[in-house]
Amino acid sequence: MRYETPERRDNERERRTDDTIYLTRHTQTTSNVMGVMQGWSDFPVTDEGREIIRSLGRGLRGITFVAAYCGNLSRHYETAKGALESSGNGGVVLRVDPDLREVNFGSFEGRDSVETFNATARFLGYDGAEEAYEKLGGRAGTVMIDGMHDLDFTAAGNPSLPDSFRAETSARVQERMRRALSAIGRTTSEAGGGNVLVVSSGWSIQQFLATVDAQIGRLDMDNAAVTRLIYQDGDFTIDGPVASLEYRQRGMR
Repeated sequence: MRYETPERRDNERERRTDDTIYLTRHTQTTSNVMGVMQGWSDFPVTDEGREIIRSLGRGLRGITFVAAYCGNLSRHYETAKGALESSGNGGVVLRVDPDLREVNFGSFEGRDSVETFNATARFLGYDGAEEAYEKLGGRAGTVMIDGMHDLDFTAAGNPSLPDSFRAETSARVQERMRRALSAIGRTTSEAGGGNVLVVSSGWSIQQFLATVDAQIGRLDMDNAAVTRLIYQDGDFTIDGPVASLEYRQRGMR
């Protein structure tokens, strides 16, 4: 794993022959403010969220994107579209891929986040979420997602919800995220390579990164956090800090 400053990495982009993916979490939504589970549910972007998008875009100025992709929810699209426009890449075509959306939380969509994760941790045999995170370490994110999936098929879940819409497993999330990002990398390589903006959601990004580096556990990922990836010959390398706010903060100056 290479760690460099964003300025140094950006200055070297013209010398690279591989693809550089800026994997970005969406901006702030009303769900983030209220502290409720939003998975596949579509909550609107807040006024502060729109300013975060502008800051992210300004922080990305000087980087030329050859392509852009996002999940199929409004928070993904607004973040990607606004960041492209504010960074001087407004002419780039933005493609939507449902595989880039957040983890489906099934029956727990719209419920209080703290209560949901505590309930999941207790179902797994812990006193609460904090104990689970502490004891599970790098496995916490994956174990909690799978625990929520299993919990959704108990009395805690909604019996009216079809099984196909219950909470996802970590394996399913990892598979679809890996499929989407591999296709993006391959398509970009075939077109000559370059920088690609990809906007997804926190838990899905975390699950994808776990397939790249097994040491990456639960991440406290803020809105508009960026993880830079190098794609080459079917493989991904994390290039720089994970879930960095450098670009967003740069745009606030």
